[in-house]
Amino acid sequence: MAKKVKMKGVDRISDLPDPILIHILSFLSTIIAARTSILSTRWRNLFTLVSNLNFELDGCISRWENRLRLRKFNSSTIKSFRCFVDRVLSFHGRTNVDKFRLKFRLKRGKCVDSDSACRWISGALMRGVKHLDLNISLDKFTFPDALFTCSSLVTLKLDIVLVLHVPEDIHFPNLETLHLKSVKFFDDNSVKSLFSSCSNLQDVVIENCSMMNVKSFRISHPLLRSLTIIRPCYTSNCWLTIDAPCLSNFKYIIDHLVAGYSLKNLESIVSADIQFLIENVDLQADARHAATIFREIYRVRSLVLSLYSLELLLSCEPFPAFPTLVELETPYDKAEQLMSSTDKGLETLLSHCPELENLAFRQVLFFDVLISLPEEVPSCLSFKVKAIEISNFKEDEDCIRKAKYILENGRALEKLTIRTSICCRFNKLKISQVLFAYPRKSKQCFILIV
Repeated sequence: MAKKVKMKGVDRISDLPDPILIHILSFLSTIIAARTSILSTRWRNLFTLVSNLNFELDGCISRWENRLRLRKFNSSTIKSFRCFVDRVLSFHGRTNVDKFRLKFRLKRGKCVDSDSACRWISGALMRGVKHLDLNISLDKFTFPDALFTCSSLVTLKLDIVLVLHVPEDIHFPNLETLHLKSVKFFDDNSVKSLFSSCSNLQDVVIENCSMMNVKSFRISHPLLRSLTIIRPCYTSNCWLTIDAPCLSNFKYIIDHLVAGYSLKNLESIVSADIQFLIENVDLQADARHAATIFREIYRVRSLVLSLYSLELLLSCEPFPAFPTLVELETPYDKAEQLMSSTDKGLETLLSHCPELENLAFRQVLFFDVLISLPEEVPSCLSFKVKAIEISNFKEDEDCIRKAKYILENGRALEKLTIRTSICCRFNKLKISQVLFAYPRKSKQCFILIV
């Protein structure tokens, strides 16, 4: 019988073709990829052929410091990082760069100098970078002029505290994704020039950006498909204008109301996440403010609402209808409080959503919002709703009664998930016994109590 030959210490990875090894290295930070050059002569220059450059100053910390979560950057560490980036870019020569990511956030007095950062960014632009991601902290930093006329850019992500003064000759013919975080817009013209320069723009994220100098923040684009606006600041004097006929995903999280809205051509929105996170004294005034948004997204199929957004929606006059809504969710946010009393309850919303199939209330007590049990059962509950998730279920007569109402009227119901606020296993068992024994309109209905 032939003996089995055991292969020990065989380096199968090094036998892979260069394109595969380079592809593997492209998923690593550049400093880790560079360390592979000491493995053997086979690996010595492979990292210089990687088109994805990812420079993070955190990568210069020793493994021991990283374990201790120490972030002590001395002058020698910063100097080593600066020399390393310069050396890698020089190795690349004129080789094209597909992705370029630069990340460092340091305290005052311990920082990479602005000239070096500007030189590195310029180097990436000269090499035809397609995806540029800058997450940096610098004093008195200005972008190189070449950035605003870079025709190769497809993705631009900026997380940097600075005043974004956009020149009039800006031109991004191939830019599809634009993410801005923490920037301060210089004026209305900067906003207008920025968005009008991107003829192929499809994805926009505006997060924690200052609108102090902006009176009209206008996003008007015929190809835009995804728009996210998260907690803009200094918005009290800013008017938000959105005109996007192809927009399908809209996320709007705000804790300071804007001066007003001008919204049009939003009928194509499929998924919306509307979260008003601050409650003002005048609920009706806020509801009139929010009604402008709700009326424009009426064709939405999936809708996420914060607790206060739901309260504002239920306070709208006249009440907006959602003829195509399929999914409704309130996300979990421990910072939010339960809703105050409103004239209308969830039953009003259900009666205006004939196609609703999935309900998920992950924080607010579902049955606190469902004020009444109408004799005329909403058509969606009778024929469409397939899944309901309820959180903070309590062992009281009102909750049990409303749960029975759902079971006896939900003809299409497939799953009812109840998350109790009760720690006692015995009380959970009592709820289970009552609901499991109650007759259900839907034969395929499954009840899960956790």
